[in-house]
Amino acid sequence: MKELKILLVIIVLVLIGYWGIEPLAHSIMHKHVEEAIHKNNLPDYDFSDLEPLPPSIKGDAKRGKEVVQMFCTSCHGVQADGIPAPMDPKTASESYGVVPPDLSNLGAIIDDKFLYNFIKDPAKASEFPKISMPPMGLDDQQILDVIAYMKSIAKKDLTGKEITIEACGRCHSIKYQKFYTETPPDVLKKYLGKVPPDFSIIHRAKGGEYIVAFVNKPQALLSGTSMPRLGLNQESSEKLEKYLAEIADPNVEARTKIGLGVLIYMLVMIGLTYAWKKKMWKNIH
Repeated sequence: MKELKILLVIIVLVLIGYWGIEPLAHSIMHKHVEEAIHKNNLPDYDFSDLEPLPPSIKGDAKRGKEVVQMFCTSCHGVQADGIPAPMDPKTASESYGVVPPDLSNLGAIIDDKFLYNFIKDPAKASEFPKISMPPMGLDDQQILDVIAYMKSIAKKDLTGKEITIEACGRCHSIKYQKFYTETPPDVLKKYLGKVPPDFSIIHRAKGGEYIVAFVNKPQALLSGTSMPRLGLNQESSEKLEKYLAEIADPNVEARTKIGLGVLIYMLVMIGLTYAWKKKMWKNIH
């Protein structure tokens, strides 16, 4: 019985070490992150600091296409509707600091309220004063028409990989997945102050909670960062985080199964060893 008690103590200490040390270290070394997340109630998918959508105005996709063609296609392409980008990536990035996004799928991954505020005042909504896109001077009806158009052409059920490339691929590479941003690194460094980090193992470095909160409101976690607020809706944000977790540690599921198998094997062997010991020593005191 004494041996079993010792074994249980060892098991408890191992489990505490396995599941307890990392959260404890995180709470000590990254206390400011947890405080910022709690203070700002992140992730805030309601974008509570932004102006609400006008409740009495309905967008019209047909009119929205006309507005996009008039005001947006001088910088942006819309591949889903056969509208090519007006400049090649190199020329565009040198002109704006970063390649302007194609508008095809943004209506599916960006929150409507954020998109409304972003079209109205890009710098304020994105919390990035250096952003190259200026306010377009559109009225509320025109903005809601543009949103309706963007949602009508957007691909449904985008994968985590597609969302990550749509939302982040103009600035961030994912080298382990053979994806490289179209914006040249030297241009990004000049525009943002430094080259944005590669995303290959960013999830292992930062963790899922940090990534979701940072994408939702970068300035709250890292004041002065050159990362703009993206305005991703909840579904897109969660898919992005899941994809980054998968590529950062693609063997985690297989490793977990092997680990559980080893633990089960060890428990069985411990049980058999204890039973054998009891049988062999039952008459010896």
